[in-house]
Amino acid sequence: MNRIELPEFSHLSVPLQLAASTLIMGIIGMKIGEWIDGDFGGALGLMVGLIAGFFTYVAVIVKREQ
Repeated sequence: MNRIELPEFSHLSVPLQLAASTLIMGIIGMKIGEWIDGDFGGALGLMVGLIAGFFTYVAVIVKREQ
């Protein structure tokens, strides 16, 4: 039985996945921060969420490549 080789598009989706992961974590962090401490907590939560989302996705990429 012949297998059909599909083109590899995963290298194109990495930037989109990184952006989505970072934004989703940032929004979640912002909402938690607003719930805890108002607007200032929302700003801090957004920063922490963006950083956490970025490094979480980078860790997933590194683990996948090993």
